[in-house]
Amino acid sequence: MHFRIKDGVTLDLLPTKQFKTIGIKVDFVAPLQATAITARALLAQVLETSTAAYPTQKALARELSRLYGASFGISVIKLGTKHVIRLTCSLVDEQYLDNFNDQQPLFEQGMALLKEVLFAPLLPDGNFDPMIFTQQRQNLLTAIKSLDDDKQYLANRRLQELLFTGQPTQAMSALGDTHVLNDLSAADVLGTYHDMLANDAVHVAVVGDVDEDRAQAAMADWPLADRTITDATPYYRWSLGDHVQNGDDEAPVVQAKLNLAYHLPIYRDDADFMAAVVFNAAFGGTPLSLLFTNVREKASLAYYASSGYNPFTGTLSVQTGIQAENQQRVEAIIAEQLKAVQQGNLSENLLAEVKASLLNARLAALDSPQRRLTGLLNTQLTHLHEPLAEWQKKLDAITVADVARVAQQVTLQATYCLHGGVQGAK
Repeated sequence: MHFRIKDGVTLDLLPTKQFKTIGIKVDFVAPLQATAITARALLAQVLETSTAAYPTQKALARELSRLYGASFGISVIKLGTKHVIRLTCSLVDEQYLDNFNDQQPLFEQGMALLKEVLFAPLLPDGNFDPMIFTQQRQNLLTAIKSLDDDKQYLANRRLQELLFTGQPTQAMSALGDTHVLNDLSAADVLGTYHDMLANDAVHVAVVGDVDEDRAQAAMADWPLADRTITDATPYYRWSLGDHVQNGDDEAPVVQAKLNLAYHLPIYRDDADFMAAVVFNAAFGGTPLSLLFTNVREKASLAYYASSGYNPFTGTLSVQTGIQAENQQRVEAIIAEQLKAVQQGNLSENLLAEVKASLLNARLAALDSPQRRLTGLLNTQLTHLHEPLAEWQKKLDAITVADVARVAQQVTLQATYCLHGGVQGAK
């Protein structure tokens, strides 16, 4: 069920008795701007830490404990041309609690807590608390730097920077830039906060045993005004480069990380979207795939080899862990797998197995409250809603020829290898 609360403010409700919990998600969605990404990431950190009523992390944790172990968090996400600040809250449905004796049901209390976080932050003297702000800025800086300890994450980020050279909104992490972070003041982030409340599209979603009257009543006193939302496309469309960008760096790694990025100009709203999903699954997106079977298992050239497809940016990426001296051989065998699919050399048996794995993954997602909530934002942004039966019908109809047609649109655009040098890779 979908409701308009105000202009630019919506509520999606998935009423179900399937779960013993109630999940709530609130997304604040803004156009992706390189100048705002870092401030929004820091804002999320600060809002997650304290409110006027719960001025410390300990006080906030105590309230979550009082709500029978409710979980709460705020994260930031890049989705095509959009930047999202996401609040999530999960609460036990009190009808499953033997000792529940509160006057107010837990769903309403959870919504009240989210209201407190959003609209009553800790603002002594009209600005964020200096000590909390400084601490959270340092925490975010540490978090960004610690991500680079994950060498596959680091290699993928460097690959994105290569692929989107001169396009900072796509090259930058959803957490922002450390250089910008160091220069942000509490006043800067307060301005970002007010801008978010006034101008972002707001998508609230609830899954659980909640009816529409309760859901709408719980939002009735949220002070959200109408906002003007331009229905800009969530898809980041970009032109094919005239040559492949290549990069590499040395790092203290035994296992080199070789990542490749391709242009795949098929987006979520394209007729060939389902064929692109099947192509990715057959190419490298599942343990059944050609990359896993031929690069890792048969040739023993990689510790792992997989691919991922992003239908919001029209990109396909390949991630591998290899011995550095095998880089050219690995690149060659990856190219061979792609060429085979482009020529239609994909067995009907593999196609059937890949389709079955995709269906199983879709069915598994229906058993996850959080994954069901996450899918609702995609539906909001793309205006595309596919019931399971319709989705499965499209999946069943995909042929080897469809997969080959998609593969023929895949063009290598960037390669990046993070290695330990000759000595470190042996």
